[in-house]
Amino acid sequence: MSQLTIVLLITLFMMVMFIWHKVPFGVTTMLCCLLLAMTGVVELNKAFTGFGNKTVVLIAPILALSSVLTKTALVGKISGLLNGLKGKGGILLILAFYGVAAIFSQFVPSTAALAILVVFLTTLDNSGEITAHRLILPLLGVMVAWKFRLPVGLGATTFATLNGFYEGIVNNPDYMLTLLDPFKFAIIPMIVLTLYCVFCWKLMPKDEAVGAGVDTSKLKKGKEVELLPEGKQKIVYVVFVAVMLCLIFNKVTGQFMYLAPAAGVIILIFAGCITAQEAAKDMTVDMIWMLAGVLIVADAIGSSGAADVIGNFILKIIGENPSALKVNLIFSAATVIMTTFISNMGTQSVLIPIAASVALAAGWDPRGLVLIIGTANYFAVAFPSGSGECAVAFAAGEYNPGKVLKFTLPYMILAILSCTISATLLYPIG
Repeated sequence: MSQLTIVLLITLFMMVMFIWHKVPFGVTTMLCCLLLAMTGVVELNKAFTGFGNKTVVLIAPILALSSVLTKTALVGKISGLLNGLKGKGGILLILAFYGVAAIFSQFVPSTAALAILVVFLTTLDNSGEITAHRLILPLLGVMVAWKFRLPVGLGATTFATLNGFYEGIVNNPDYMLTLLDPFKFAIIPMIVLTLYCVFCWKLMPKDEAVGAGVDTSKLKKGKEVELLPEGKQKIVYVVFVAVMLCLIFNKVTGQFMYLAPAAGVIILIFAGCITAQEAAKDMTVDMIWMLAGVLIVADAIGSSGAADVIGNFILKIIGENPSALKVNLIFSAATVIMTTFISNMGTQSVLIPIAASVALAAGWDPRGLVLIIGTANYFAVAFPSGSGECAVAFAAGEYNPGKVLKFTLPYMILAILSCTISATLLYPIG
Protein backbone atom coordinates (compact mmCIF):
# COMPACT_ATOMS: atom_id res chain seq x y z
CA MET A 1 0.00 0.00 0.00
CA SER A 2 1.46 3.38 -1.00
CA GLN A 3 2.12 6.19 1.48
CA LEU A 4 -0.48 8.32 -0.32
CA THR A 5 -3.18 5.68 0.22
CA ILE A 6 -2.21 5.25 3.88
CA VAL A 7 -2.38 9.00 4.53
CA LEU A 8 -5.75 9.30 2.78
CA LEU A 9 -7.16 6.42 4.85
CA ILE A 10 -5.80 7.83 8.12
CA THR A 11 -7.17 11.28 7.24
CA LEU A 12 -10.59 9.78 6.49
CA PHE A 13 -10.43 7.85 9.76
CA MET A 14 -9.61 11.06 11.66
CA MET A 15 -12.53 12.94 10.11
CA VAL A 16 -14.98 10.13 10.86
CA MET A 17 -13.78 9.94 14.45
CA PHE A 18 -14.12 13.72 14.85
CA ILE A 19 -17.71 13.57 13.59
CA TRP A 20 -18.55 10.50 15.70
CA HIS A 21 -16.87 12.07 18.75
CA LYS A 22 -17.06 9.02 20.97
CA VAL A 23 -13.54 9.66 22.28
CA PRO A 24 -11.75 12.98 22.95
CA PHE A 25 -10.28 14.67 19.87
CA GLY A 26 -6.81 14.40 21.37
CA VAL A 27 -7.09 10.63 21.62
CA THR A 28 -8.06 10.45 17.94
CA THR A 29 -5.14 12.58 16.73
CA MET A 30 -2.62 10.75 18.92
CA LEU A 31 -3.87 7.46 17.47
CA CYS A 32 -3.40 8.91 13.97
CA CYS A 33 0.18 9.90 14.84
CA LEU A 34 0.78 6.36 16.12
CA LEU A 35 -0.61 4.86 12.90
CA LEU A 36 1.55 7.17 10.77
CA ALA A 37 4.63 6.03 12.69
CA MET A 38 3.69 2.33 12.62
CA THR A 39 3.18 2.42 8.84
CA GLY A 40 6.46 4.25 8.27
CA VAL A 41 4.86 7.35 6.77
CA VAL A 42 6.35 9.49 9.55
CA GLU A 43 9.63 8.71 11.30
CA LEU A 44 9.24 7.67 14.93
CA ASN A 45 11.30 10.60 16.22
CA LYS A 46 8.96 13.03 14.42
CA ALA A 47 5.59 11.39 15.08
CA PHE A 48 4.87 13.31 18.29
CA THR A 49 6.89 16.47 17.74
CA GLY A 50 3.66 18.45 17.46
CA PHE A 51 3.90 19.11 21.20
CA GLY A 52 7.04 21.15 20.51
CA ASN A 53 5.53 23.10 17.64
CA LYS A 54 5.59 26.86 18.18
CA THR A 55 1.80 26.99 17.87
CA VAL A 56 1.33 24.62 20.81
CA VAL A 57 4.09 26.40 22.76
CA LEU A 58 2.11 29.62 22.34
CA ILE A 59 -1.41 28.38 23.02
CA ALA A 60 -0.92 26.01 25.98
CA PRO A 61 0.32 28.65 28.47
CA ILE A 62 -2.28 31.16 27.22
CA LEU A 63 -4.91 28.71 28.51
CA ALA A 64 -3.27 28.83 31.94
CA LEU A 65 -3.08 32.64 31.86
CA SER A 66 -6.76 32.90 30.96
CA SER A 67 -7.63 30.49 33.75
CA VAL A 68 -5.81 32.49 36.41
CA LEU A 69 -7.79 35.60 35.40
CA THR A 70 -10.84 33.93 36.95
CA LYS A 71 -9.07 34.22 40.31
CA THR A 72 -9.12 38.01 40.04
CA ALA A 73 -11.90 40.53 40.63
CA LEU A 74 -12.17 41.30 36.89
CA VAL A 75 -15.24 39.15 36.23
CA GLY A 76 -16.85 40.33 39.44
CA LYS A 77 -16.34 43.98 38.50
CA ILE A 78 -17.90 43.44 35.09
CA SER A 79 -20.79 41.59 36.71
CA GLY A 80 -21.20 44.51 39.08
CA LEU A 81 -21.95 46.73 36.11
CA LEU A 82 -25.02 44.61 35.46
CA ASN A 83 -26.34 45.20 38.97
CA GLY A 84 -26.63 48.87 38.10
CA LEU A 85 -28.85 48.10 35.13
CA LYS A 86 -31.83 46.78 37.05
CA GLY A 87 -33.62 50.10 36.93
CA LYS A 88 -32.84 50.77 33.30
CA GLY A 89 -35.06 49.98 30.35
CA GLY A 90 -35.42 50.05 26.61
CA ILE A 91 -32.56 50.04 24.15
CA LEU A 92 -30.06 51.17 26.82
CA LEU A 93 -30.66 48.01 28.81
CA ILE A 94 -30.28 45.80 25.73
CA LEU A 95 -27.08 47.55 24.62
CA ALA A 96 -25.63 47.25 28.10
CA PHE A 97 -26.24 43.50 28.23
CA TYR A 98 -24.83 43.06 24.73
CA GLY A 99 -21.76 45.11 25.63
CA VAL A 100 -21.03 43.01 28.70
CA ALA A 101 -21.58 39.84 26.65
CA ALA A 102 -19.02 41.03 24.08
CA ILE A 103 -16.47 41.71 26.84
CA PHE A 104 -17.17 38.44 28.67
CA SER A 105 -16.73 36.45 25.46
CA GLN A 106 -13.08 37.54 25.23
CA PHE A 107 -12.03 36.21 28.64
CA VAL A 108 -14.62 33.83 30.08
CA PRO A 109 -15.60 30.43 28.58
CA SER A 110 -18.81 31.06 26.68
CA THR A 111 -20.95 28.49 28.49
CA ALA A 112 -20.00 29.96 31.86
CA ALA A 113 -20.37 33.55 30.62
CA LEU A 114 -23.84 32.89 29.21
CA ALA A 115 -24.95 31.19 32.43
CA ILE A 116 -23.82 34.25 34.41
CA LEU A 117 -25.65 36.65 32.11
CA VAL A 118 -28.84 34.59 32.09
CA VAL A 119 -28.95 34.80 35.87
CA PHE A 120 -28.80 38.59 35.61
CA LEU A 121 -31.47 38.56 32.91
CA THR A 122 -33.87 36.80 35.27
CA THR A 123 -33.99 39.99 37.36
CA LEU A 124 -36.05 41.55 34.55
CA ASP A 125 -39.81 41.73 34.85
CA ASN A 126 -41.60 38.97 32.89
CA SER A 127 -44.18 41.46 31.66
CA GLY A 128 -43.64 43.98 28.90
CA GLU A 129 -41.66 43.84 25.71
CA ILE A 130 -38.18 43.21 27.14
CA THR A 131 -38.09 39.92 29.01
CA ALA A 132 -35.38 37.46 29.83
CA HIS A 133 -37.02 34.87 27.62
CA ARG A 134 -36.85 37.13 24.57
CA LEU A 135 -33.24 38.19 25.14
CA ILE A 136 -31.39 34.94 25.83
CA LEU A 137 -30.98 33.86 22.19
CA PRO A 138 -30.14 37.40 20.94
CA LEU A 139 -27.59 37.59 23.76
CA LEU A 140 -26.16 34.28 22.54
CA GLY A 141 -26.03 35.73 19.02
CA VAL A 142 -23.94 38.69 20.19
CA MET A 143 -21.67 36.51 22.28
CA VAL A 144 -20.75 34.09 19.48
CA ALA A 145 -20.30 37.00 17.05
CA TRP A 146 -17.64 38.45 19.35
CA LYS A 147 -16.23 35.22 20.79
CA PHE A 148 -12.40 35.40 20.85
CA ARG A 149 -12.46 37.96 18.03
CA LEU A 150 -10.41 40.69 19.72
CA PRO A 151 -6.63 40.14 19.84
CA VAL A 152 -6.58 39.68 23.63
CA GLY A 153 -6.74 36.56 25.81
CA LEU A 154 -7.42 33.43 23.81
CA GLY A 155 -8.36 35.68 20.89
CA ALA A 156 -4.69 36.56 20.59
CA THR A 157 -3.94 32.93 19.72
CA THR A 158 -6.75 32.39 17.18
CA PHE A 159 -4.40 32.99 14.26
CA ALA A 160 -1.91 30.42 15.56
CA THR A 161 -4.62 27.83 16.21
CA LEU A 162 -5.97 28.16 12.67
CA ASN A 163 -2.46 28.09 11.19
CA GLY A 164 -1.86 24.84 13.00
CA PHE A 165 -4.62 23.12 11.04
CA TYR A 166 -3.06 23.76 7.64
CA GLU A 167 0.56 24.93 7.90
CA GLY A 168 1.79 21.47 6.90
CA ILE A 169 -0.35 21.55 3.75
CA VAL A 170 0.39 25.08 2.48
CA ASN A 171 4.02 25.92 3.11
CA ASN A 172 4.05 29.45 1.67
CA PRO A 173 4.63 31.78 4.68
CA ASP A 174 2.71 34.53 2.88
CA TYR A 175 -0.39 32.36 3.22
CA MET A 176 -0.13 32.04 7.02
CA LEU A 177 -2.40 34.14 9.23
CA THR A 178 -1.08 36.90 11.48
CA LEU A 179 -2.33 38.14 14.84
CA LEU A 180 -4.81 40.69 13.49
CA ASP A 181 -6.20 38.66 10.57
CA PRO A 182 -9.04 36.96 12.55
CA PHE A 183 -10.08 40.33 13.99
CA LYS A 184 -10.03 42.13 10.62
CA PHE A 185 -12.01 39.32 9.01
CA ALA A 186 -14.61 39.31 11.81
CA ILE A 187 -15.35 43.05 11.72
CA ILE A 188 -18.08 42.74 9.07
CA PRO A 189 -19.81 39.70 10.67
CA MET A 190 -19.56 41.29 14.14
CA ILE A 191 -21.19 44.53 13.00
CA VAL A 192 -23.90 42.84 10.91
CA LEU A 193 -24.86 40.26 13.54
CA THR A 194 -24.74 42.68 16.46
CA LEU A 195 -27.00 45.15 14.64
CA TYR A 196 -29.36 42.30 13.80
CA CYS A 197 -29.58 41.33 17.48
CA VAL A 198 -30.04 44.98 18.51
CA PHE A 199 -32.96 45.62 16.17
CA CYS A 200 -34.48 42.18 15.60
CA TRP A 201 -34.74 40.68 19.09
CA LYS A 202 -38.49 41.34 18.82
CA LEU A 203 -38.67 38.40 16.40
CA MET A 204 -38.37 36.22 19.50
CA PRO A 205 -41.81 34.95 20.59
CA LYS A 206 -43.34 36.23 23.81
CA ASP A 207 -45.25 33.11 24.72
CA GLU A 208 -42.79 30.26 24.10
CA ALA A 209 -43.00 29.14 27.72
CA VAL A 210 -45.70 29.61 30.30
CA GLY A 211 -45.28 33.08 31.75
CA ALA A 212 -42.35 33.69 29.44
CA GLY A 213 -40.10 32.52 32.25
CA VAL A 214 -36.58 31.17 32.35
CA ASP A 215 -35.53 27.89 33.97
CA THR A 216 -32.28 28.72 35.76
CA SER A 217 -32.26 25.28 37.36
CA LYS A 218 -30.99 23.92 34.05
CA LEU A 219 -27.96 26.17 34.02
CA LYS A 220 -24.68 24.49 34.79
CA LYS A 221 -23.45 25.99 38.03
CA GLY A 222 -19.81 27.01 38.00
CA LYS A 223 -17.50 26.32 40.90
CA GLU A 224 -16.92 29.09 43.40
CA VAL A 225 -13.43 30.43 42.80
CA GLU A 226 -11.45 31.81 45.71
CA LEU A 227 -9.99 35.15 44.71
CA LEU A 228 -6.30 35.87 45.06
CA PRO A 229 -5.11 38.54 47.52
CA GLU A 230 -5.23 42.02 46.00
CA GLY A 231 -1.45 42.22 45.62
CA LYS A 232 -1.31 38.98 43.66
CA GLN A 233 -4.26 40.08 41.51
CA LYS A 234 -2.21 43.10 40.46
CA ILE A 235 0.67 40.79 39.50
CA VAL A 236 -1.74 38.77 37.33
CA TYR A 237 -2.98 41.91 35.57
CA VAL A 238 0.56 43.19 34.93
CA VAL A 239 1.76 39.82 33.58
CA PHE A 240 -1.35 39.36 31.42
CA VAL A 241 -1.05 42.85 29.89
CA ALA A 242 2.68 42.36 29.29
CA VAL A 243 2.07 39.07 27.47
CA MET A 244 -0.71 40.60 25.37
CA LEU A 245 1.58 43.49 24.39
CA CYS A 246 4.25 40.98 23.31
CA LEU A 247 1.70 39.36 21.03
CA ILE A 248 0.30 42.60 19.66
CA PHE A 249 3.74 44.06 18.90
CA ASN A 250 5.08 40.82 17.44
CA LYS A 251 7.03 42.67 14.75
CA VAL A 252 9.19 44.03 17.56
CA THR A 253 9.19 41.01 19.88
CA GLY A 254 9.82 38.54 17.05
CA GLN A 255 10.10 34.89 18.11
CA PHE A 256 9.77 35.88 21.77
CA MET A 257 6.07 36.27 21.02
CA TYR A 258 5.80 32.47 21.20
CA LEU A 259 7.69 32.29 24.49
CA ALA A 260 6.07 35.23 26.29
CA PRO A 261 2.99 33.28 27.56
CA ALA A 262 5.21 30.53 29.01
CA ALA A 263 7.41 33.17 30.67
CA GLY A 264 4.25 34.73 32.11
CA VAL A 265 3.10 31.42 33.58
CA ILE A 266 6.52 30.84 35.18
CA ILE A 267 6.41 34.30 36.77
CA LEU A 268 2.91 33.63 38.15
CA ILE A 269 4.01 30.26 39.57
CA PHE A 270 6.97 31.85 41.39
CA ALA A 271 4.71 34.69 42.58
CA GLY A 272 2.26 32.15 44.05
CA CYS A 273 -0.63 33.23 41.82
CA ILE A 274 -1.03 29.74 40.37
CA THR A 275 0.41 26.38 41.38
CA ALA A 276 2.52 24.26 39.07
CA GLN A 277 -0.15 21.55 39.26
CA GLU A 278 -2.89 24.00 38.19
CA ALA A 279 -0.77 25.29 35.33
CA ALA A 280 0.03 21.77 34.13
CA LYS A 281 -3.67 20.85 34.19
CA ASP A 282 -4.67 23.95 32.20
CA MET A 283 -1.92 23.37 29.62
CA THR A 284 -2.72 19.72 28.92
CA VAL A 285 -6.40 19.93 27.98
CA ASP A 286 -7.81 17.95 25.05
CA MET A 287 -7.48 20.93 22.71
CA ILE A 288 -3.68 20.87 23.09
CA TRP A 289 -3.43 17.12 22.45
CA MET A 290 -5.68 17.47 19.41
CA LEU A 291 -3.72 20.38 17.96
CA ALA A 292 -0.37 18.64 18.48
CA GLY A 293 -1.69 15.61 16.58
CA VAL A 294 -3.35 17.57 13.78
CA LEU A 295 -0.05 19.34 13.07
CA ILE A 296 1.61 15.99 12.31
CA VAL A 297 -1.32 14.71 10.23
CA ALA A 298 -1.35 17.98 8.25
CA ASP A 299 2.37 17.59 7.56
CA ALA A 300 1.73 14.06 6.29
CA ILE A 301 -1.13 15.26 4.08
CA GLY A 302 1.14 17.87 2.53
CA SER A 303 4.26 15.76 2.06
CA SER A 304 2.49 12.67 0.70
CA GLY A 305 0.57 14.48 -2.05
CA ALA A 306 -2.76 13.72 -0.37
CA ALA A 307 -3.57 17.44 -0.34
CA ASP A 308 -3.51 17.52 -4.14
CA VAL A 309 -5.79 14.49 -4.37
CA ILE A 310 -8.30 15.90 -1.89
CA GLY A 311 -8.18 19.38 -3.41
CA ASN A 312 -8.68 18.22 -6.99
CA PHE A 313 -11.57 15.98 -5.94
CA ILE A 314 -13.38 18.91 -4.27
CA LEU A 315 -12.61 21.17 -7.23
CA LYS A 316 -14.36 18.71 -9.55
CA ILE A 317 -17.45 18.95 -7.34
CA ILE A 318 -17.34 22.76 -7.23
CA GLY A 319 -16.81 22.98 -10.98
CA GLU A 320 -14.18 24.45 -13.26
CA ASN A 321 -13.15 28.08 -12.70
CA PRO A 322 -15.67 28.81 -9.90
CA SER A 323 -16.06 32.43 -8.81
CA ALA A 324 -14.52 33.50 -5.51
CA LEU A 325 -17.99 34.41 -4.26
CA LYS A 326 -19.30 30.91 -5.00
CA VAL A 327 -16.37 29.17 -3.28
CA ASN A 328 -16.60 31.37 -0.19
CA LEU A 329 -20.37 30.94 -0.01
CA ILE A 330 -20.07 27.14 -0.22
CA PHE A 331 -17.56 26.97 2.62
CA SER A 332 -19.50 29.48 4.74
CA ALA A 333 -22.73 27.52 4.43
CA ALA A 334 -21.00 24.17 4.90
CA THR A 335 -19.36 25.41 8.11
CA VAL A 336 -22.57 26.65 9.71
CA ILE A 337 -24.53 23.56 8.69
CA MET A 338 -21.80 21.16 9.80
CA THR A 339 -21.40 22.84 13.21
CA THR A 340 -25.08 22.23 13.87
CA PHE A 341 -24.33 18.52 14.10
CA ILE A 342 -20.72 18.28 15.33
CA SER A 343 -18.61 20.40 17.66
CA ASN A 344 -16.97 23.69 16.74
CA MET A 345 -13.50 22.23 17.06
CA GLY A 346 -14.52 19.16 15.08
CA THR A 347 -15.78 21.36 12.24
CA GLN A 348 -12.50 23.27 12.10
CA SER A 349 -10.44 20.09 12.25
CA VAL A 350 -12.32 18.54 9.34
CA LEU A 351 -12.93 21.52 7.05
CA ILE A 352 -9.72 23.56 7.32
CA PRO A 353 -7.44 20.84 5.88
CA ILE A 354 -10.00 20.32 3.09
CA ALA A 355 -10.15 24.07 2.35
CA ALA A 356 -6.35 24.33 2.35
CA SER A 357 -6.11 21.33 0.01
CA VAL A 358 -8.61 22.89 -2.39
CA ALA A 359 -6.71 26.17 -2.34
CA LEU A 360 -3.39 24.40 -2.93
CA ALA A 361 -4.78 22.45 -5.89
CA ALA A 362 -6.29 25.59 -7.43
CA GLY A 363 -3.36 27.90 -6.66
CA TRP A 364 -5.51 30.13 -4.43
CA ASP A 365 -4.75 32.09 -1.27
CA PRO A 366 -6.28 29.88 1.45
CA ARG A 367 -6.54 32.51 4.20
CA GLY A 368 -10.06 33.64 3.41
CA LEU A 369 -11.40 30.08 3.42
CA VAL A 370 -9.58 29.26 6.66
CA LEU A 371 -10.95 32.39 8.32
CA ILE A 372 -14.46 31.60 7.11
CA ILE A 373 -14.31 28.22 8.83
CA GLY A 374 -12.59 29.59 11.94
CA THR A 375 -15.27 32.26 12.32
CA ALA A 376 -18.52 30.77 10.98
CA ASN A 377 -18.20 27.63 13.09
CA TYR A 378 -19.58 29.63 16.04
CA PHE A 379 -22.75 30.74 14.26
CA ALA A 380 -24.90 27.59 14.32
CA VAL A 381 -27.49 28.91 16.78
CA ALA A 382 -30.67 27.19 15.56
CA PHE A 383 -30.39 24.02 17.66
CA PRO A 384 -28.97 23.09 21.08
CA SER A 385 -26.41 20.89 19.31
CA GLY A 386 -24.73 23.94 17.75
CA SER A 387 -22.35 24.45 20.67
CA GLY A 388 -22.07 24.28 24.44
CA GLU A 389 -23.41 27.80 24.79
CA CYS A 390 -26.34 26.93 22.50
CA ALA A 391 -27.20 24.04 24.80
CA VAL A 392 -27.16 26.41 27.80
CA ALA A 393 -29.36 28.97 26.03
CA PHE A 394 -31.96 26.47 24.82
CA ALA A 395 -32.09 24.73 28.20
CA ALA A 396 -32.50 27.95 30.17
CA GLY A 397 -35.14 29.38 27.82
CA GLU A 398 -36.88 26.03 27.23
CA TYR A 399 -37.05 27.00 23.57
CA ASN A 400 -38.72 24.98 20.84
CA PRO A 401 -36.23 25.28 17.93
CA GLY A 402 -39.07 25.51 15.41
CA LYS A 403 -40.74 28.42 17.18
CA VAL A 404 -37.58 30.52 17.43
CA LEU A 405 -36.52 29.83 13.84
CA LYS A 406 -37.93 33.22 12.87
CA PHE A 407 -35.00 34.73 14.77
CA THR A 408 -32.26 32.09 14.35
CA LEU A 409 -32.62 31.40 10.60
CA PRO A 410 -32.10 35.03 9.46
CA TYR A 411 -29.20 35.25 11.93
CA MET A 412 -27.46 32.27 10.32
CA ILE A 413 -28.18 33.49 6.79
CA LEU A 414 -26.65 36.87 7.66
CA ALA A 415 -23.70 35.08 9.26
CA ILE A 416 -23.07 33.07 6.09
CA LEU A 417 -23.42 36.10 3.81
CA SER A 418 -21.29 38.41 5.97
CA CYS A 419 -18.47 35.84 6.20
CA THR A 420 -18.67 35.35 2.44
CA ILE A 421 -18.47 39.09 1.79
CA SER A 422 -15.63 39.58 4.27
CA ALA A 423 -13.52 36.85 2.68
CA THR A 424 -14.25 38.07 -0.83
CA LEU A 425 -13.30 41.66 -0.05
CA LEU A 426 -10.33 41.16 2.29
CA TYR A 427 -8.80 37.86 1.16
CA PRO A 428 -9.45 37.30 -2.55
CA ILE A 429 -8.51 33.76 -3.50
CA GLY A 430 -6.68 34.83 -6.62
